[in-house]
Amino acid sequence: MLHGKMSGGLIGRIRYAEFRFVGQPKIIGRYPIHFHMNGEMTNSYVIGNSIHDSFARCVTIHGTHFLRVLNNVGYNMKGHAIFMEDGIETNNVITGNLMIGARQSWIMLQKDITVSTYWITNPYNTVRDNRSGGSEWYGFWYEIKPRPDGPSATSDICPQGIPLLEFNNNRAHSNARFGLRVFIMAPRKFPCLPVSDDNPAIWSIFENFITF
Repeated sequence: MLHGKMSGGLIGRIRYAEFRFVGQPKIIGRYPIHFHMNGEMTNSYVIGNSIHDSFARCVTIHGTHFLRVLNNVGYNMKGHAIFMEDGIETNNVITGNLMIGARQSWIMLQKDITVSTYWITNPYNTVRDNRSGGSEWYGFWYEIKPRPDGPSATSDICPQGIPLLEFNNNRAHSNARFGLRVFIMAPRKFPCLPVSDDNPAIWSIFENFITF
């Protein structure tokens, strides 16, 4: 786990490694790869890793921005496979990942009972060219929080009103419930104010998505 901010900037680079029989579901934060409250991570990435038979997730992005999660493979994991935690996480790039077999967990968060392969709590992230297969519930779940919570809690940021950055060319197959679930997303010019003539709604475009 990469934890906290460091003066001069923290860089974490994890690539081409195998993670097996990892994660401790009864202990919060014990995940195979966990970026925890790191702030901006422009020069950091998680690339080309294999994460399988995990007892608690694959990759967690928590209080972290501008992280790149590229071309990873996950198989047979408990809980949400790629997981954004507090709803404050933005500008992360999740692309080219293959995640198969997300299984519900009754000993993690309540949301892990209705498990999804990709659990996204702030729309201002790039989700492109990813694949989800065989989840016990959802493939991609945009469960947008009204306000960030946990250690990132603030009333000044309203994720449900923030525009969708990018969702393009993703695939979801053989998931037990929905390939894509969106709840709740209502982007507008000023995210924390109601929609009005002076605060118009903004389109959210989910492009080139295939689910079956």
